[in-house]
Amino acid sequence: MHSTVRRLAFGPEDDYVSHLGYYAATWSLPHHTGLGFGEGSVGVNVPGRFASVGTDNRNPETARAFFVFAADRLTYDRHDQEQQKAIVAQAFAGVGWDVPRLLETLKDADELYFDSISRADVPRWSNGRVALLGDAACGATIGGMGTGTAVVAAYVLAGELAAADGDHTLAFAHYEDLLREYAQGCQKGGDRTGRFLAPGRLGIRIRNWMLSRPRVLDWMLEEGKKVAGIDLPDYGLPDSRTLAGSGRRAGAGASSAPRAPRP
Repeated sequence: MHSTVRRLAFGPEDDYVSHLGYYAATWSLPHHTGLGFGEGSVGVNVPGRFASVGTDNRNPETARAFFVFAADRLTYDRHDQEQQKAIVAQAFAGVGWDVPRLLETLKDADELYFDSISRADVPRWSNGRVALLGDAACGATIGGMGTGTAVVAAYVLAGELAAADGDHTLAFAHYEDLLREYAQGCQKGGDRTGRFLAPGRLGIRIRNWMLSRPRVLDWMLEEGKKVAGIDLPDYGLPDSRTLAGSGRRAGAGASSAPRAPRP
């Protein structure tokens, strides 16, 4: 989302990245803090703010806190972790439940992910001999399927360059024609993330009512699975897995994406 390549080749980040009205933060904390979330996760909502803690699947000795809050665009140093910790603490000051204890763990956290929930929209994905893929071209901070889209895009970009015998102008045009609609379809998921996790007072009541109805919840889960699909060309490259030849379609998940061919 903060691509240096895009900035150097296409122009300032502000020309392409739109703030969607929310910020998100996550960090690791010791699992033995006494927080009663068992093996799953628990959270609390107040209007415009969401705080949760849950197990870290990568390390059973740690847990992960995940906070989301509504805010206009903030000015801060993306490389100043202490400043970002202060922003999170201020945003959740006065929130009850276990939030004060979670904020205490934030003070000693070695690593913090903090960023706005934003969307990247680049009108044209190539400029000269430079092409963008993944979040740099068409991303959303959370829920936009950026990793899976980037893997699929890498396969297509490599295939088109090979098919065009190195003619980057032709390859870049074909790459974007094939991928843009697919990538934008995946990207739409990010537009709803903040509004779903940290809505206003009425939004919390409506969302919780929906989640308490099994049929409504089943419908929401099914809708969430409807990710854009794409028929991938078989470029005939060594050591590549094509989905087109087997009649399958690639979704945004990495498990369904083909492996990028080796150079």
